[in-house]
Amino acid sequence: MTLALHIAPGIARDFSLMIQSCGMTSALMCVLFMKVKIETRAVVLGTLGAIPGFVIGVHFIDPLFSGPQKKMMFVSIWTAFAIALGILNSQKKRATFREIPEFCFWKGFVLFVTGFVGGVFDAFAGSGVDICIFSIITLLFRVTEKTATPTTVVLKGINAVIGFYYRAAMMGDVSEMAWKYFALSIPVSSITGPVGSFLGSHLHRQVNSCYRNILEQ
Repeated sequence: MTLALHIAPGIARDFSLMIQSCGMTSALMCVLFMKVKIETRAVVLGTLGAIPGFVIGVHFIDPLFSGPQKKMMFVSIWTAFAIALGILNSQKKRATFREIPEFCFWKGFVLFVTGFVGGVFDAFAGSGVDICIFSIITLLFRVTEKTATPTTVVLKGINAVIGFYYRAAMMGDVSEMAWKYFALSIPVSSITGPVGSFLGSHLHRQVNSCYRNILEQ
């Protein structure tokens, strides 16, 4: 929205949180209903880190940057994610796990810190915690994309609701334009979110990764 439609980063950030609170929670319910395997520890610890990260980011970090700087950081985040997916796709026979193997304190701490950083990204870009957690659990902990993808869906659904609530109810300065975009997009996101979760659960992990790489560009 900021790059193609030239919408102010603040409006785009709020709209992103708002629409994901609808679409991602719909997808979340689909994941839970189908009992798709997720990495629960990544969701819990990532969220515990993302909440303070978002609050600190929206109050103290977001105001430090101008609109063009936020756009550049947004592009950088997605570029880094595309590179991470490219690395995954290049390792066709790598060993993967359905959950984080030999979970211990340092791995939990990494998830918490990653969630915090992702929460800061959410504060100015409207997206970030899902990207960060996905990259960490797949690249560092070698969790299969079949688990990582629904994990980030659940993670983002929860954090989008929290971010939306904080911006709309606690801060109360969501622009009227963001509300209009939100109202128009609810039917689309409510339908496509669960459909995407359903289809993704039946695809090979590398196919999922390829689609994510294409769609995130």
